[in-house]
Amino acid sequence: MTEETQSSHADSGSRLAVRRGPRRLWRWLLLGGCVAGSLAAVSLPTDRYTIELGPLTLPANGGHEEIGQLRPLALKLPVDGWLRGLDFEFVDERGERLPPRLLHHLNLIVPERRELFSQIMLRVGAFGPETRAYGLPAFLGYRLRPGDSLLVTAMVHNPTPTSYKGVRLRVHLELTSPSRWFRPLSIQPVYLDVMPPAGTHGFDLPPGRSRMSWEGRPAIAVRLLAAGAHLHRFGTALRLEDVTTGALIWEARPRSGADGEVESMPTHYFLPLGATLSPDHVYRLTAEYDNPTGKVLPDGGMGALGGIVLPVVGDTWPSVARGDSVYRHDVWVTTGPGVHHHGSRQQAADHHP
Repeated sequence: MTEETQSSHADSGSRLAVRRGPRRLWRWLLLGGCVAGSLAAVSLPTDRYTIELGPLTLPANGGHEEIGQLRPLALKLPVDGWLRGLDFEFVDERGERLPPRLLHHLNLIVPERRELFSQIMLRVGAFGPETRAYGLPAFLGYRLRPGDSLLVTAMVHNPTPTSYKGVRLRVHLELTSPSRWFRPLSIQPVYLDVMPPAGTHGFDLPPGRSRMSWEGRPAIAVRLLAAGAHLHRFGTALRLEDVTTGALIWEARPRSGADGEVESMPTHYFLPLGATLSPDHVYRLTAEYDNPTGKVLPDGGMGALGGIVLPVVGDTWPSVARGDSVYRHDVWVTTGPGVHHHGSRQQAADHHP
């Protein structure tokens, strides 16, 4: 184990090729399913790589604006393999697990790649307190190589009546080593938000029913294979629509407690072939809320979708443009003076298998 301290720091030919793509994809997915089935009895071995952030002191009933937050952590990954799972946990100074409700949100970001719908940095994983551990079948994976950059950002709070000291946030990456005899289909993560791509993602929540939405186009054609959702308290639905055709792609409704807190959000798998997202279509993500308090809740709303996509055969993931104004603003908001954290402090980070 090593320890380090970090600071923030159309023509007809092309249309014909696209029409062939889904058939090729179908064959690959069918083959992948057969391979996955044959591997069911002999599962592929996985390694765990852990990133540890902290320690922190979390006072009882402390909001995120009252707690010294972790600074964004930039690191070079030493791992070589296929990322197939993500999870997080909090532990106290004795190593005992703490409630996941201490997390406000967590993002794993790849600065050297861009998102599908915008020039912001690629979000390879995102968590809220209601998010369950991610897991991919053996025939899917996101490729990681030694030296790949990763940026970890997190916001914490403590809605419980108990104070905690020496709190550490552990992020677990589950990987399968590269193999000459088996190569997973290389998926890409996708992230959408109801707020503009580069900027803060919380918004003031008015009383009563309300909605917030954002529209955009993907840079290339992909198949959306799976998606999860994130809403804040009093959220009632998150909806992804194809504006061009008027089709509803997915609607997610939370399971909430009596106090309106979101307890869980569904994950949806677009089986068997995925949902097509095309660059000549416009898509809209909408978050709906019903705030019964009778007052505006500052920064009380949020709506985000995270998922995995498979590029259509023949399409290449777009390159990052570091000079693009949207990319630069995203970096500024995420790591620089515009970072939406309060009272940032120095953090320690351990990285170990």
